[in-house]
Amino acid sequence: GSDSETELKTTKRKKSSTHGIQTVVDEWLDTYKQSREAGLLVLINFIVQACGCKVVTEDMFSSMQNAEIISTLTKEFSEQDSVNYPLSTPGPHLKRFKASLCEFAKVLVRSCRNSLVYDEYLFPSLLALLTGLSDSQVRAFRHTSTLLMKLMTGLVEVAALLSVQIQTIQRRYDIENNKAAFEKVPQRLEELQGTLSQEELSSLMNATFRGVFVHRYRDKLPEIRVACIEELGKWLKTDPEDFLNDGCLKYLGWTLHDKQSPVRLQCVRALQGLYQEKEFIGRLELFTSRFKERILSMVLDKEPDVALEVVSLLLLIQSTEEGLTEDEHGHIYPLVYASHRGLACAAGNFL
Repeated sequence: GSDSETELKTTKRKKSSTHGIQTVVDEWLDTYKQSREAGLLVLINFIVQACGCKVVTEDMFSSMQNAEIISTLTKEFSEQDSVNYPLSTPGPHLKRFKASLCEFAKVLVRSCRNSLVYDEYLFPSLLALLTGLSDSQVRAFRHTSTLLMKLMTGLVEVAALLSVQIQTIQRRYDIENNKAAFEKVPQRLEELQGTLSQEELSSLMNATFRGVFVHRYRDKLPEIRVACIEELGKWLKTDPEDFLNDGCLKYLGWTLHDKQSPVRLQCVRALQGLYQEKEFIGRLELFTSRFKERILSMVLDKEPDVALEVVSLLLLIQSTEEGLTEDEHGHIYPLVYASHRGLACAAGNFL
């Protein structure tokens, strides 16, 4: 049927796009391996042009700090440009550009995960620039750099994999170390110990979280707040050891009060992703006790789409050990009479 054909075309287009981006990243990697300064400048210019801005010259790059570069770009950037930057373009172009930019960040980290992530130059330099751009008064800079937190999401995925590898290596190290003295191989112990010391990722993620997310999750632009919460939901789920704690979860709780419905919706969906995971429930106990009242009140959200997702979230909470009381059920039952069909169906499902 026509729907199947459309889906097939979309899948082919996505595969083609991903292949094209991989080619671009591979070509850039060749440039970076020949000269890391030249390669970084190419990447920086890709980012500033994605903001709708002019390029950073070699002189600027070699003689200026990040703050000075951003200040120069800001002066050259008119208010008119700030309104009409690529991520603000209406229509299908916006969707394609946004998807390609996100895919580029993902492919870049994936291509560097076994080598350049640890070179102590590329990602620290890149994330420092993005942190500076995210703090700018220019909307285009803040919006584009916040979207590029996808780089952070890529690093979180690498960190989660690395954590598993380190646990395996630690076990092997302990086995080797517990052997009798005549059985030990000193060189093998040194190799295993060296592998365990790769902790650059933690400092990179921490700096990005504090430098970008903590400031931008309350940005005045709703699109930026949505982008922040979307990525936070992924970090919490992908790397619970580093992120699934009350210090990070509180941002989801606070955002449940956001004035804009797309932000509240993104927040509820992020929570659904967490409550679906049975092994996370214990870590969510304090969050549940602190914010359950707010979640219950959101079944009457002025935006029916948000209320619908809240009922689905409460169904997940109900299935936990603590669950909901009979009085709390009473918030949801009357919604079977809601005029919004989806919301009435969700309440019926809960009932």
